[in-house]
Amino acid sequence: MAVWLIVLAARCHLPRPTVSSDGGEPTNAVYVVQHGWHAGIAVRRADVPEGRWPALEAFPDAQYLEVGWGEARYYPGRSRGVWGVLRAGAWPTGSVVHVVPLDRPVPDRFPGQTVVRVSVSPAELDALTAFVAASLATDATGSAGSAVPTAPGNDADGRFYASPLTYHVFNNCNHWAAAALKAAGCDASPRWAFTVGQVIRRAKECGALVQEEAQA
Repeated sequence: MAVWLIVLAARCHLPRPTVSSDGGEPTNAVYVVQHGWHAGIAVRRADVPEGRWPALEAFPDAQYLEVGWGEARYYPGRSRGVWGVLRAGAWPTGSVVHVVPLDRPVPDRFPGQTVVRVSVSPAELDALTAFVAASLATDATGSAGSAVPTAPGNDADGRFYASPLTYHVFNNCNHWAAAALKAAGCDASPRWAFTVGQVIRRAKECGALVQEEAQA
């Protein structure tokens, strides 16, 4: 088991975040939303360059788009329970990107959930949207390719799309969210971000808490 974990760690890979060092002033913002042990990243649809995300055309009326990444069967709910958790993390498996259109401000769309706002410069926003684009698999149609839908989304009107990335315990959904934040200029130490708490904590240090999860 120890040898296998070392092999997994060596295979850990995410899209390489490209972070601008131009010192530009923040003029935009992205949002980090906590969903249980998972985090999503939300951006204004208008801030995503046309053609950057092959899934963009499916959501023409969205005000914001929230994206997340996870294991190909567990995330859409096809394989849950103890076996689903073990299968998703014990060895390399496929992955998917979850895209959810939001028709209102992010905190209003997710009442009672933790939401953090992180200001970004135009260059940092560009790097973030490029990072997400690299997480989406495309087919061969069209000049820029088309996203490959795999399942209906967990939220109304959302969709799951195929991803070329490999999922395992050293490359999980929180590593991906932390790497997305790093692309946006917030160094969330992706390699060590195993939990959603680590992602949210670092997002708070880079940005501002908008609302806190309601306590039962």
